[in-house]
Amino acid sequence: MRSAITVTMAILGVILILVGVAALWATALTRSREDADTAAPISRVDRGVGALSRLPVPERLIVWGVVLLGLAAVAAGAVTFSITLTAGTG
Repeated sequence: MRSAITVTMAILGVILILVGVAALWATALTRSREDADTAAPISRVDRGVGALSRLPVPERLIVWGVVLLGLAAVAAGAVTFSITLTAGTG
């Protein structure tokens, strides 16, 4: 059961990341077309920096995808956490 949950979380994480990247790509293309309508020419570097400086809402999809991939790694046992407590007799 644990492996099924891990696989499901990993798949959903990858899908969220891909959808977020696709949404960012579509937003960047839309903005570049709007910029092309202006009279002043804008270089590709300026358009890229402008798109990256205004991160839209789809970045949340990417963040949640990364969180799900991290949880999947923990559930699969690839990442473990351990806490040890010791009481000293001083």
